[in-house]
Amino acid sequence: CIDSLSMVRNSPIFKEKFAKEYSPNFFQKIFSAKKSKAAFDKKINNNTKLWASTVDLKSTPTIWKPNTFSNQKGNGFDKQVGENLWIHNSMPDYVFKAIEDSPLREKKEYVYSDMSYYLAPQIIKRVTGQDWENWLKDNFYKPLGANSLTYNAKDSFSLDKIVPTEYDSLFRKNLIHGRVHDEGAAMLDGVSGHAGLFGNANDLAKLMQMYLNKGSYGGRKYLNESTLNEWTAYPFDATTNSRRGVGFDKADRKKPGISTAASASEASFGHSGFTGTYTWVDPKYNLVYVFLSNRVYPTRNNSKLSDLNVRTNILEEVYKELEKK
Repeated sequence: CIDSLSMVRNSPIFKEKFAKEYSPNFFQKIFSAKKSKAAFDKKINNNTKLWASTVDLKSTPTIWKPNTFSNQKGNGFDKQVGENLWIHNSMPDYVFKAIEDSPLREKKEYVYSDMSYYLAPQIIKRVTGQDWENWLKDNFYKPLGANSLTYNAKDSFSLDKIVPTEYDSLFRKNLIHGRVHDEGAAMLDGVSGHAGLFGNANDLAKLMQMYLNKGSYGGRKYLNESTLNEWTAYPFDATTNSRRGVGFDKADRKKPGISTAASASEASFGHSGFTGTYTWVDPKYNLVYVFLSNRVYPTRNNSKLSDLNVRTNILEEVYKELEKK
């Protein structure tokens, strides 16, 4: 989406040090100006070192390709993805087309991918006629009493009730606060099956408790038990993949303590989020654990939460107390 050629050519460093090297000479301008310029443009685009030495994306205003992003609303740019950034109305279709055209692997093996989750809202819309967020709220969140679970939290809560996420210095170039952190979901107006959900620990615990109850909560059935069993099981043998489920992460069968607490049972399942969130369910211990933090504020260049295994170490202490009873 970034017009890298224009950004390089507009760079003061390029103009000072490299412009002459990447410009047609006198005769080329006279006899083959268009062809020569195209050749030099191609040479610039293929030189990644030139980009690195001339453009600082953090401090340089981004130049976008046509029909991608704009720093002003209007003329087909109606969906806001940042404080001063709007996306072209055609971009969601481009995202879905890219997923559709992505090649399938010939070998059937485990791949960490969330492409199918991008498509979940489209599937729900086609099957039910409802948009994704309203369908989730009507069928799950509101009946569960989990009213804080929502997308685009800034539209439902004041910012002082929402934890800021990260200062995005490359894409949106502002502090992400009340909007989805994930760049892909941001391109879909903050609503997707793979990212964008906000909520508090209490309401997330209600959702996880429903999973622990095999699809039921408060006398109401939300999901079939067979569905939960399939989505929380190990689909691979331990040699092929020791810790991934279809819908959730699982306890590592080779190296206990990697994905969750070392004492977690093989029946347990959960999810760890990039921004520092974590939730785990263990049917053996009738346990629901929710840990919400924000490791990426103000920058994602902070891996202490993972390096120190804070989330899983706390959970291990919970298991130790449960073992005493």
